[in-house]
Amino acid sequence: MHRSVGHSDSSFAEVKVGIESGISHVTHLFNGMRGMHHRDPGVAGAALLQKELKVEMIVDGVHASPEMIRLAYHSTGPERTILITDSMRAKGLGEGTYTLGGQQVTVTGDEARLTDGTLAGSILPMNIAVKNMMDYTECSWSDIVKITSENAAKELKTFERKGSLSVGKDADITVLTEDCNVLTTFCRGELVYHRKGERV
Repeated sequence: MHRSVGHSDSSFAEVKVGIESGISHVTHLFNGMRGMHHRDPGVAGAALLQKELKVEMIVDGVHASPEMIRLAYHSTGPERTILITDSMRAKGLGEGTYTLGGQQVTVTGDEARLTDGTLAGSILPMNIAVKNMMDYTECSWSDIVKITSENAAKELKTFERKGSLSVGKDADITVLTEDCNVLTTFCRGELVYHRKGERV
């Protein structure tokens, strides 16, 4: 069973108890959770210090600053980081008004917010998350493969089919250009997207 902590006001000590009960994952670091304090590192501090935890990061420059992402990645590294988007339905559709779970969401620039100003997921494409992560942390392409594919597949117990390129796996592949634009996508070995004007 997959157990995660997120959107939680738990203390550091409470998270450690949770780990003993099977928590292995942190849902989008820093967001909706108790932050770090010098007398109680809280959920965020536990995410950085506890080696048992895989840690999701939304790297859009909105949910957490580049500096906090760099600080977090210094602790979690490529072995414990899972890069996610937490994108909602407005991703790729431009500025405007949308809905999320029956609530009105306004997209302006790179932000999606509820009427009270609360962040409502993101509109972050994964390739931009990759570019940001490389810019913020100077991580390598091999690190990117781990934090976008391998770690998530292992955490979700699907690594026998997903997360790496091996004989017998599903052959879900995305090819990026050096500047992180999507060039080609294969789904189960079938070409499903190729950028216009580029050679296959």
